[in-house]
Amino acid sequence: MRTQRHGFTLVELLVVIAIIGILVGLLLPAVQAAREAARRMQCSNNVKQLVLAAHNYHDVYKKFGIGHHFVGTMAGTLNRGLGYGWGFGLLPYIEQGNIYNQFNSSLAVHVANNGVLAATPQSAFSCPSDIKPPTINLASEAIRPTATSSYKGINGAYNNYHVPGNAGGLNNGVFERDSRGNYGIQNITDGTSNTAIIGETRWGMNGANPRITRTYIYGAVDPNTTGYAQGATEGMLVNAFRAINWPLTNAGNRTAGSFHTGGAQFGFGDGSVHFISENIDHTSSGWFAAAPYMQGAAAPLNTLPFGTYQRLFAVGDGHVLSGLEL
Repeated sequence: MRTQRHGFTLVELLVVIAIIGILVGLLLPAVQAAREAARRMQCSNNVKQLVLAAHNYHDVYKKFGIGHHFVGTMAGTLNRGLGYGWGFGLLPYIEQGNIYNQFNSSLAVHVANNGVLAATPQSAFSCPSDIKPPTINLASEAIRPTATSSYKGINGAYNNYHVPGNAGGLNNGVFERDSRGNYGIQNITDGTSNTAIIGETRWGMNGANPRITRTYIYGAVDPNTTGYAQGATEGMLVNAFRAINWPLTNAGNRTAGSFHTGGAQFGFGDGSVHFISENIDHTSSGWFAAAPYMQGAAAPLNTLPFGTYQRLFAVGDGHVLSGLEL
């Protein structure tokens, strides 16, 4: 009498393996999506922490901090700033007063021990979805190495770093080069809920050099600079001239973006944080003195407000965004 053997046949085993493979293939995207949702939430919390720190700074000094300490004219003469950026001033308000106090703020950010401290990473400035390294050590930078950031201060609606003075309102973001002066909540005449003050950026958006974004925590200084800072404002600030996740050459250093699908995180003047779609209404409007905050200098564009995205970056363009769902 033959004894029956119990077990899988080769065909049955292959079928079971195939079924398991299919189930894993179905579950993997869900797991990845859940992980990204958690990373996006952490990023939102980071932006929230920084926005609240900016408000705490405002409570003490009655104005927001400087975007980039770049003293003198902005046309290339008498550039004798110290190089500190908006993030440096927030350190005491995100429980990083210890490192803040170690800086000798009478010296430039890249000089002596300041340059060593400027290589200290900060988790509050790092989006977990961003692939940036904690620090970078580039021959093209005066601070070597320097700690990187996933966030920049809002510079305004236009690509305006080089423009001297206020230029009739062209420099219109909350954070600017300090020769314009500092804005407080009283200057956000469009309403704090309609004005972004901090925006997310991502590593590798500079098409000219896809490895580099130049987004830093403590400050930024152009190379070959001794004693004082010079330039590198784009390492600290972002503007709305280009759309979110703009992919083209030389736009990445000044353009908001993220590795979250479809948009980026922004902190607003009222302390709120919103994820803004990369498909938001946007026009790359330049500055026209004859038609400020309009799409062009001549009819019919001089009667059309510039796009919604640019309007979020300007503190007082006069085009209040009523009913906008962010």
